[in-house]
Parts: sequence; structure tokens; C-alpha cells
Amino acid sequence: MRRTFPLKRITRGFLQRRGKGTVFVLSGGAVRGAAQVGMLRAALEEGIFPDQIVGVSAGALNGLSLASNPTLQQISVLEEVWKKTAEKSPIRGSLVRNLAAIIRGKPSFDNGERLRELISENIPVQDISQTKIPFHLATTAASSGRQVWWRKGPAVDLLCASAAMPGALPAIELSDGDYHLDGGVVSNIPLRYACSLRPARLVVFDVAAGFLPPEKQTALSIMMTGFRAATAEVTRQEWRDIPEGIEVIHFRLPLDNHGIDDDFREAPQLMNLGYMTAFETLNSLKRNTTRTMT
Repeated sequence: MRRTFPLKRITRGFLQRRGKGTVFVLSGGAVRGAAQVGMLRAALEEGIFPDQIVGVSAGALNGLSLASNPTLQQISVLEEVWKKTAEKSPIRGSLVRNLAAIIRGKPSFDNGERLRELISENIPVQDISQTKIPFHLATTAASSGRQVWWRKGPAVDLLCASAAMPGALPAIELSDGDYHLDGGVVSNIPLRYACSLRPARLVVFDVAAGFLPPEKQTALSIMMTGFRAATAEVTRQEWRDIPEGIEVIHFRLPLDNHGIDDDFREAPQLMNLGYMTAFETLNSLKRNTTRTMT
């Protein structure tokens, strides 16, 4: 059985001397990415800081920001960014408009201009290699379907690509000449890649959506199920493949928190929910650690 990391305050310096350190893993989740901000605040308040960050989709947006300045001050900046999305959604359109886009044969529901504007206005670095700690971002190559990992390159283009949900946002042409889309298509919680970095500890910020019960299914949610089902199976396998020697802290939104992740007006509530979820998880781990030591 994998042990949970004892939640005493350990500095990054100690972990770096071990040569491995802590890797934060930030999943995709569209508007649920707001919940990651609350989770990140709870983790940093507890004294848990990253040595490297791995992110896909919405998790890449949060991850790059934190990697540029891994402090509580930067979490406050992220909170303000997500509050902006509640006031002005980074994705245009309604269900009717989206269906009309399909009928007209457009490559995506949205042209991506609002998302690009939001990223451009709030990006902390011009190139993802300029962060204070190593940052790893994934996209999916449209021509092959393979996941591609990036350690350097133009931040705006890479973030737009990693967040380009298939059909909802346009694919982005990157420096390899290929078009790229949502990094979570292949692996929405990239645990296998994170383990390849040989960390001492993984802290997983899991805001992936569950599946809707039958009475709440719609044509759009059923269409999304095909995409999520394959990704969910990959995630289950990646959890099983984590080496026993790696400590894991897993923050996860409540399983009954379903949805299609398209209502950005929920961002403030999701930040609060993420914080409370992580706070309760940390308290539970501390109680378990105390019982183990007595």
C-alpha cells in the first residue's frame, strides 16, 4: 500500500538535496481549473511547495503562473484572473450557437480570441522556459494523436493549444509545423510523465469531471462521454503504475460535482470548493499520520 506523505513542514531545500523533490500535477478540467487555485492555496498555506510543475489544459494555465512565482502572492494573482472569467467567459456562445457552428462546418465552436486575449493579458512570462522552477506542458498533435511535452516555446501559443478542447476551440499551429489541441485528450492527469521526472513526492490537483447520471444526460454530454471515457481509462492505469516509492497527496473534487464545465460564472464558488476540499484532505492526512505515530 502506498504511504501518504507526513504533513510536517518541509522546505524545498531539503527535498532538493535528496535530488528528487516535489512535483505538482495539474489536471485539465475547463472551468473546474478554478478549483485548482483554491487547492493550490491550501497546499502552499500548509507549506507544500513544488520543485517542478506538470500541467495540461486548464492545469497548464494555472501551472505556468505558479511556476513563474511559486508563492501565495501568485495564488492571489490567479484568483483575480479566474474572477475575470466569471465576469467575461473566455469561451463564446451558447448551445444553439455551437450547434449552428457544427451545421455550418466550422472547425470549432469558438474562434479562441477571448481565451488568447485573457492569456496574453495575464501571462507572467513570454516563453515557458523562463519560469523560476521547471514547468512542463502537454499538447496533443492533431496529425498523430500523440501527446507532446514542451519545456520551452511561446507561452501564449502553447497555453492556447493545451487548452483547445476538441470542437470547442481551434487547434493551434506550433513550431513543429503540426496543429495541436487540448493536452488532456490523451492523459488528463499526466501521472506517467510526472513519474518519469523521478520525484520523491507527487501532489495531484485533480479537477477532472465525472460522468453525468442518466437523468441529466444531454446530447452534448453524451458526445463528450466518448472523449472522457477513453481518457478516464488511461488515468486509472496511470494511477496503478505509480511506483511504490513515490509519496502521493491527491486533492480531488467531490465525485458528485458533475457538469459539462462550460459555465465560468461558477469560478468563484469552485475556488472556494477547491480550497475546502484540499483543506479537508490535508486535515485527514494529518489525523492519519498522528494515529500512525501513536
